[in-house]
Parts: sequence; structure tokens; C-alpha cells
Amino acid sequence: MAVCSAVVGIPKDCGDNNLGAIKRALIASFEDVTALTVTSTGAADTDGEVTAVTMAATTTFEEFTFPKDTSMFSQAWSGDLVADTHSYSQTLEMGFRRIDLRKRNAIMLLAAGRRDLIAIVEDFNGDYWMLGSDQGLRLSANETTTNNTRAAGQQMPVTLTSENERHMMYQVDPAIIAGLL
Repeated sequence: MAVCSAVVGIPKDCGDNNLGAIKRALIASFEDVTALTVTSTGAADTDGEVTAVTMAATTTFEEFTFPKDTSMFSQAWSGDLVADTHSYSQTLEMGFRRIDLRKRNAIMLLAAGRRDLIAIVEDFNGDYWMLGSDQGLRLSANETTTNNTRAAGQQMPVTLTSENERHMMYQVDPAIIAGLL
């Protein structure tokens, strides 16, 4: 017989910051992350935090920054109630303005060889979240446009998606971020 965890409540939100959008994303090749240390103490308020990331020699995460209010991440639960299975789809939408060669080349590298990626995103509440930790993210959309009016500006949005992740996104200890870059 399976051992099931007890249900854990969620305390009332006391009005802390609840800002949307993201500040930046740190992205690496999935294969370059050789190990993750994730807390698993059985305490509902501390489980699921990445406290260490081990990278292959000479590899790092690359930083992507965005104009204000252009980028976001999301996570959706999906499951089969009959089969009693579930997983999570995670999506990172990165908004870039103005078409240029450096962005073009960075997007080409994200798409190269159906590369699997892993991302750490910083939200505007100062929290870090890891996406694609189980199977990796892949480029799933990019539609560069000049728009049809000068006032609308140019857009180069990029979407990375991971389907069927076994775990919800992990929170990442901010103390380890500088060492990943």
C-alpha cells in the first residue's frame, strides 16, 4: 500500500508583494547541469528549494534581460484522473524589442539541434524559480515582426516550453545565483 502525505494548509496571504512579470532569465543547456540539490525535509514550508546546482566544467548559465512588462512564466497542471497520473507544463515567454543581429543569433542558438534547456527566472518579487528541471525546455515559438506602424515597434518574442515535468517548478536559493553566471 502506498504511503500518502497529509494535506497541508496554506496560511492567509497578508498582503506581501504580488508583482507580476519577470526581471530576467538565466538559461543553460540542460545537459550542462549535472546535479541539483533540492530540499526534501518533509516540512511543507521548506521542501522544493534548489540549494545547489552543479555544472559541467567551464559551463555557466547565460543571462537574458527584458524590457519592463514584456516577459512571464507559467505552469499548468495536467493529469488523467482514471490513470491517476499528473505532470506540469512550464512555459517561459521572453519579450525582446527591436530586431538586431545579437538577438537573432542568440535565438538561433536556443533553437539549435532541438536543444533542451533549463531556466532560472527572477520575478519582480525578488524570488527565483527553476523551469525545465526534469526534462528541459525547448524553443516552442518565435515570431519576429516589424509590426505595421512605426509606433508599434519591432518585437522578437521567444517562448520556451517543457511538458510533462514530474515536479512543480522549484524555488531557487538566491545565494547561489551569482555562482551560476
